[in-house]
Amino acid sequence: MKPPGQWARLGVPVGFLVVATGFTAGYLTGSEPVRLLLMLLSGVLATLGIAMGVRVNRLPDRRPWLLTMLALVMLSTANAAWYMPAAIHGGQETPAPWLAVVPQLVGYVFFLAASLMIVLRHTPRDASGTIDAAVWGIAAAAPVWEFLFRPQMLAKGDTTAAQLFALTQLLVLFGICGALLRVARTSGRGNITLWFLFGALGLTLLGTAVVNMLPADSDQGSVPALLFAVGYLSLGAAGLHPSAHDLMNPRVRATDRAPKLQLGMFGAAMLMVPVVGAIGQLAGSPVDGPLLTIAPMLTIPLVLIRIGRLNLQRSRDREALAHQASHDELTGLVNRRRLFTVMETAIARHADGLGGDLALLYCDLNDFKPINDRYGHEAGDAVLRATAHRITGAVRSGDVVARIGGDEFLIFCPDADSDTAYALGTRIVRALSEPVSWRGETLRVSTALGTTVWTQRRTVGPDDLLAIADAQMYENKRTQSHRSVYCLDEASSPTLRTSRM
Repeated sequence: MKPPGQWARLGVPVGFLVVATGFTAGYLTGSEPVRLLLMLLSGVLATLGIAMGVRVNRLPDRRPWLLTMLALVMLSTANAAWYMPAAIHGGQETPAPWLAVVPQLVGYVFFLAASLMIVLRHTPRDASGTIDAAVWGIAAAAPVWEFLFRPQMLAKGDTTAAQLFALTQLLVLFGICGALLRVARTSGRGNITLWFLFGALGLTLLGTAVVNMLPADSDQGSVPALLFAVGYLSLGAAGLHPSAHDLMNPRVRATDRAPKLQLGMFGAAMLMVPVVGAIGQLAGSPVDGPLLTIAPMLTIPLVLIRIGRLNLQRSRDREALAHQASHDELTGLVNRRRLFTVMETAIARHADGLGGDLALLYCDLNDFKPINDRYGHEAGDAVLRATAHRITGAVRSGDVVARIGGDEFLIFCPDADSDTAYALGTRIVRALSEPVSWRGETLRVSTALGTTVWTQRRTVGPDDLLAIADAQMYENKRTQSHRSVYCLDEASSPTLRTSRM
C-alpha cells in the first residue's frame, strides 16, 4: 500500500514541468498579448496552488504561505503595470512608480517575512541565528551588486532610482536565500518544497540579472518575464507539494552555535557592505550611494532585533543562573540556601510581632537506599521526584518545600500553630505512604517526620530550628512502631502527638 499523498508527491513535480514547458513554448512563440496573459496567469496559478496546498496539506502554520500569496498579488499588480501598456499600445511605457515599483517592493518584503517565519519553525530557540543568516545573505549581495550589476547599469546610464530599485531587489532576494539556507540544515535534502523555493529564488535572481545587466540595445525578448513567470509557478508548486507539511513541522530543531562564534560571524557580515563599497571606490568607481543607503536600511532593523535578542538572552541566562543557585535540579524544589533566606525573613517578621507561629517539618525517607541499590539511581530519582510532588500537593499555598540533600526534605510553614503543623505532617505522611510505580515495579518507602513550632517573639537561627526538627525526626526513626509527628512548643517543652497510619 502506497503512503498517503504518494500521487501528489509525484504529480506536483510532473505537473510543474508540464505547465512550465507550456509557458516556455507560449513565451517563445506567442505574441505580446499572449505573453502578458501568461505572465498574469502564472501569478494566479501560483496563488491558487498555494491556497489549495494550505487546505489539503493541513499546514500547522499557514501564515508564511498567506504572506506568500499576498506577495504574489503585489508582484502580479506590478507586472500588469509594466507589461499591459506595451501589450495594448505597443512599445515601452514606464508606469507610475506607485503602481509598479511600490507593489513590487512590498511583495519582496512579504517574501522575506514569509521566509523568516519558515526559518523560525526550524530554529525556535535560535532567532539570533536566523537574523544572522538573513544579514549574511544581504552581505553576500554586496559584492554581486558592486562588481557585476552596478558596472553594467552605470554603462547603460541607468538612473539612480533604477539602481536603487535593482539593488533593493538583489538585497532582499539574497536575504531570503540566506534565511532558507538555514532551513536546509534541518529539513534534509529530500524536501521537495524547499527545492521549489530555491528554484523560485534562482529564477527570480536570474530574471533580475537579465533585466539589469544586459545592454540597453540588446534583444532581451521575453526572457526576464518568462523567468519570473516560471519562478511564480515554482512558488505555487512549493505550497502545493505535500512536503510543505514536513517543512512547516520539522522533526529536528537546529541547535544554537557558540555565542562568540555567532556574534563574530554577525560582525563579519556587517563589515562586508562598507568594505565592498570601499574596494569599488578604490578601483575607480564612483561612490556607491545606493549600496551605502539601502543596505543599512535593511540591516539596521535586523541589527536592532539582534541586539534585543542578545539582551533578552542575557536576561534569561541571569534568571536561569539565579534559579539554579536557589533550586534543586532534580526536583525543582528550593535548596537549603534559598529556604534559609525565606526563613530568616519570616523569623525577623515574627520577632517584630507580625504573623502567627512558625513551623518547620523535617521529612526523611526510610528504605530509600535499598531502592537505589537494587534498581539503580534512576529508580531513586523517580522516588525523589514523586516525593517532592506529593509533599507540594499536601502543603498549603504559602508553605515552602525544599530538598536539602539525599532523601531529606524540609517544609517551612509560616502562620502555623501546633495543630496546623500536626495536620500538615499527617497529610504528608499519608501522601508518601502510597507506592511509586516505576517501569512496572512498585517502589515503597516509609517516612520519618519531625516538627518544630516556634512561638516566641524573638530571633532564632534557621539552623537551630532545623537541629530541633532533625532530632525529633531521628527519634521518630527510633520508635518505628508508630508514624509520629512531633511538635515543639516554645522550643523547650516538647509534646508528642502520635498518629497511627
